[in-house]
Amino acid sequence: MKEYTNGEITVFWDPKKCIHSAECLRSQPGVFDVHRSPWISMDGATSEEIMAAIDRCPSGALSYRRNEELERRIDQEGRPSAEIKVVKDGPLLVRGRCALVGEGGESIAEDGPFALCRCGRSDRKPFCDGSHAG
Repeated sequence: MKEYTNGEITVFWDPKKCIHSAECLRSQPGVFDVHRSPWISMDGATSEEIMAAIDRCPSGALSYRRNEELERRIDQEGRPSAEIKVVKDGPLLVRGRCALVGEGGESIAEDGPFALCRCGRSDRKPFCDGSHAG
């Protein structure tokens, strides 16, 4: 997991979760540029613009934290909430607060976003690695 900060927010990038959808590149090319090192430039946009771009990341490879507090997605009643979206010919995209539990009861992941494999081709099951595109 890599971390980048501009003082207001900290951005986290987990390359093992990335399915290379390029939503970040299209959304904020001044921040996300794979031809630059480091590939994330925190001064390429405002914190709000960076957070909006990260919110578009379908796999959860990119996430952020406001440096003054950890934010949780909570529904109007104050309960943890999760959303699962089916992507045509792609993974299940999980966002929000939830727990992914393995067969033996072990915790695999908490608090999306993350992408779950539906095609069975992933080498990182239950997570998607983009193999469905091949």
